[in-house]
Amino acid sequence: MSQLAQAEVDQPSRLSRMFPAMTYLEYRRLFYAAGLSAISLWAMITARGWLAYELTGSPSGTGIVTFAAIGPWVLAPIGGALADRFDRARIVIICRAGACLCAIVLAILAFSGEIAMWNLVLITAFSGIIRSGEMPAQQALLPNTVKIAALLSAITMASMMQFGSKVIGPVAGPILKEFGAEWVFAAAAIFLMLSILQMTRMSTRSTGGIQGHSGGLLRDSARHMQDGLRYLGQAPSVRLMIVMVSLHCMFTMAFDFSLLPAYADRILGGGQSEYGYMLMAIGGGALVSTIALSMLPMGAIRGRVFMVVGVFSGLSLVWVGLANTLIIALIGGVIAGASQAMFMALTSAMIQAVVPDSLRGRVMALYAMFAGGIMAVMILANGVAADFISIRPLLIVPGFIFAAIMILALLLPRIRSVIRHGELVQETRRMAEEVVRQAAATASAALRPLAARPAPQRSVVEERVSSVGGGD
Repeated sequence: MSQLAQAEVDQPSRLSRMFPAMTYLEYRRLFYAAGLSAISLWAMITARGWLAYELTGSPSGTGIVTFAAIGPWVLAPIGGALADRFDRARIVIICRAGACLCAIVLAILAFSGEIAMWNLVLITAFSGIIRSGEMPAQQALLPNTVKIAALLSAITMASMMQFGSKVIGPVAGPILKEFGAEWVFAAAAIFLMLSILQMTRMSTRSTGGIQGHSGGLLRDSARHMQDGLRYLGQAPSVRLMIVMVSLHCMFTMAFDFSLLPAYADRILGGGQSEYGYMLMAIGGGALVSTIALSMLPMGAIRGRVFMVVGVFSGLSLVWVGLANTLIIALIGGVIAGASQAMFMALTSAMIQAVVPDSLRGRVMALYAMFAGGIMAVMILANGVAADFISIRPLLIVPGFIFAAIMILALLLPRIRSVIRHGELVQETRRMAEEVVRQAAATASAALRPLAARPAPQRSVVEERVSSVGGGD
């Protein structure tokens, strides 16, 4: 079972009061490691996306290679089962070592001039499979490094690093232009090595509720995935949040991955630099918004923010789709990055706050599978569609659709409850009742041997007091 390490907590400072999660030494180590990995990830996305666009000369190339990266996330439930059985930190280290190997191979192929669409897609797909194993383990490990009061801060700061690392765009763009994708791949491998080194310093040992195995890895993983699905069947608010996240990824976040190179080329009339600047705008908005979100107090205000950023996440794509100049597009990119990051961080925090630790790896794996799977399909569809129709409607129409979905969601009582309370109330109560029930069962089990023992003999003093009392 999960074991929260006795994390070193520094003396409170102004900075630590603003970012409570950073007072925990183990969290800081995980945070820095995740940041280095995220920088590597976005560098790879930038280089692979533009390289695919150059190799094929069409947005469908970007869509295909990005689909190869995200499509394997449908395998995340297997990673979730592993995260609930084995040491989560060790899984993250192994997966990042595999991702580092993929980056090195791509760099070698690019340096040698042997890079082609087929080997780019093949290696990208393999790295996507690795990523599907890493994500559930890292997400399940994160809450084990802080106390519950700092959980929102921990998740939002992790989101800040994940989305804010898109600011690597203005660095990767000029590097692509001046030196080529091979140097970006090499830099990504170095960042992953540094991330692995940071992870080895962690002492937290965290596993889920799966003990042992009986039917082989695949059979056991299928059975344990059913446990996660069974939990979702009994947790309607969590299930609804995953649906909302999946729709959000489908209609808004697919733009970042599939259409951005072609948008920079065809709409902005630029190239690698404009592509990098748009990534910078999206990442900068995400960075600022998640810093603000990490300081947001728990309570109803989180529910109102959830609603506002959901609507703006859709409308920001409409803005980008209507933009005619780089400056206007960058402003839209900032709004898109800020709203997307806040929406994803808030929903993740709400879900992780109520999911039992013994199931967290499997539930978050299903979260990644549904959200990533539907986004991967939309990315591929966007890339293919952009070969035949203008990019503008591919931004404007999905943006309007998701904004409308958020407004119509107000008709659902559970969404209104989230907005009113800023949390998943029903699951929070159920989890509290389960904790009380387990504590009562533990106490009962501990007292049972005492009740079975014969009554202890009374001392001489007790017998004398009893006899005196009886004489009265």
